[in-house]
Amino acid sequence: MKRWALMGSGVLALACWPVVAGASGDYGCTPDWKLATSAYDCAGTALISPRNDTRLNLALLLRERAGLSAPGKLAYPAADWENASYGHVFVSWDGLRAAFWPSTVSATDAGDANSAADYAGSRCQTLASGSVAFRAALARAKGLSEGDRTQLAGARDLVKPACDGNKAPAAWPRVTSPAAREWLGYLQGARAFYADDFSAARGFFGAVSGSRDPWLAETGRYMVARNELAAAQAGAIDEWGGFAGTDKVDKAAAARGRKALADYISGYPHGFYTDSAIGLQRRALWLSGDGTALARSYQALLPVRSPLDPQVPDTIEEVEAKSLFGVGLPGSPEAPLLLATWDLLRMRASAPDMAQYVPKPLTADELAGQEGAFAKDKALYAYLQASFAYHVTRDDRRVLALVPDNTRAGSFTPLAFGSQMLRGLALERLKDRNVAGFWRQLVGGAQDLYQRPAVELAWAMNRERSGALAEVFAKDGVVTQTDLRVRLLEHVAGPDLLRTQAAAKDRWERETALFILLAKELSRGRYGAFGKDLGLIPASASTEGWLGGWHDDSDRKVPLGVFAKGKFQEDYACPALARTAAALAASSADVKAQLCLAEFYRLNGFDDWLANPGKPAADQLGGSPELFPGKAVPRAALYAAVLGNRAAGAEDTAYALYRSVQCYAPSRNNSCGGEDVPEAQRRAWFQRLKRDYPKSQWAIALKYYW
Repeated sequence: MKRWALMGSGVLALACWPVVAGASGDYGCTPDWKLATSAYDCAGTALISPRNDTRLNLALLLRERAGLSAPGKLAYPAADWENASYGHVFVSWDGLRAAFWPSTVSATDAGDANSAADYAGSRCQTLASGSVAFRAALARAKGLSEGDRTQLAGARDLVKPACDGNKAPAAWPRVTSPAAREWLGYLQGARAFYADDFSAARGFFGAVSGSRDPWLAETGRYMVARNELAAAQAGAIDEWGGFAGTDKVDKAAAARGRKALADYISGYPHGFYTDSAIGLQRRALWLSGDGTALARSYQALLPVRSPLDPQVPDTIEEVEAKSLFGVGLPGSPEAPLLLATWDLLRMRASAPDMAQYVPKPLTADELAGQEGAFAKDKALYAYLQASFAYHVTRDDRRVLALVPDNTRAGSFTPLAFGSQMLRGLALERLKDRNVAGFWRQLVGGAQDLYQRPAVELAWAMNRERSGALAEVFAKDGVVTQTDLRVRLLEHVAGPDLLRTQAAAKDRWERETALFILLAKELSRGRYGAFGKDLGLIPASASTEGWLGGWHDDSDRKVPLGVFAKGKFQEDYACPALARTAAALAASSADVKAQLCLAEFYRLNGFDDWLANPGKPAADQLGGSPELFPGKAVPRAALYAAVLGNRAAGAEDTAYALYRSVQCYAPSRNNSCGGEDVPEAQRRAWFQRLKRDYPKSQWAIALKYYW
């Protein structure tokens, strides 16, 4: 079902306008539209900060290490239901992955990859690739009869049932030659491995490690190590399939696995499984609880890879899971990138009742003691100091001392950009009179993805709060992001600006401006102006769509056409909305026109927005006082006006009573806006309707009050 949504100021805070009654949707997360925050948010920005997901910060730091600023060929990913409210200002980890590491997998490759989806995340995800490798090696093997080769190739299929939960003994073929028995022993080891019989697998793989066949010998040695690591973590998997902690790990098995990996890499420095074995070494360190060695391993691995390497995001996720939130991160001078990421996390502001769930806050003494860890990266250490000054001690003068003005740079690496953003935010908090010029200058070099939109947000908020909202919409203005402009039109703009932007080039902005103008004119009693502005609606205007950011990039529809082509009557006879507005312009106390306006609101789903238009919090974009005069009159107030009008006819009064009661049907919650009335008042309406207008169709139709 299509929905109209006026995005609110926080998680799930939005007013939804269903065009027709029906099912609701899933809303996901709406970020806080501000930069001056020290708390974690569901979406981050290009500003490396405590707000961001740790993976996002680490990714930006890696780009910094590589000196990347504007690679040139990257593009913003298409919006979807998860991130449609982010615009280009905010970004989630998934969004950053899609932007910085765009998929290169073809449709055919994707289909092949999905064939093992049932085993994703388990040891069995290598079942298919292992089968291919086994049969290829079997075809090359020497000393096998064709009969043995055929039986062994077919026997590879007997491994799969173990991955499907069948741990019963397999019906292995009978082979007699020593070479064939070795190959069969490997298959028996593989089935035991997948069936969690690690003791049996240890024996089988150990035996084939001494084979004269090169593939069997190498694979056997690799599988000895892999089997030990699987055995080590088996007891640490809880009933839900989650990891219960390294204290549940079999440390002896982990140690054996660690040694076996070293033996394999020593024997096969360029082997078939060497890259995998190197990766498994990190798993062994994690299972062993050796946080120092693990951090050192990641610090050595990450910088040598190009940040554009498609394997990097998986490694970043591994760092977060295994190191930062796994065995923990020691204050090691050998892992400055990880330490910086962890420091930023510990600078986050959080509620006192969350203390047991979040890492211990970073202290000034701790940060001072880390100077040696960043001896080779003084710029990163200075950035951490500036971040601490801004987010923790709120010492904005120190931020300015640590971050010189460099807004005239032609481009910015992530750290340089973050530094200038911190300076600008500190200037904002100090209410510096030149901060608007600072933001405007910074725009020129903010070229990398998500950088310029973040600066635009800062500048737009400055202009909004300085009484210079029109500058945001100037032809040569800084703000190019329609998301920012639309948000200000929805929540702050006055009638003149809305009318001007109703002629904007961008269709989404143009239609939003006109929709808000008409909605506020109608709901605030500016009926004459509403009648004149109705003529601005194009014939092609849709009656369905969304307001705010909840949209697909290719389908930004605003339900502007509802004012010209929406429902205006049902059981109560009404003229078209234009005539109703004209009647109210002539007399705002026109009873039938008041009831017909209420009908328009009811039939087109305006009640939620009239009651709560999703005004952002005061510290977010769009949170300043709105410039449109007057206050919206909800549907309930229209009924109350009719009931208070002694000149109202019997049928009109009866309908107003009927609808006033129905405002609370059937949940007893007010759906018509305005102040709630007690049950006694609803009973009085019901009784009056039944007593004074017993023959009215509305009295006959109404059976209950709520």
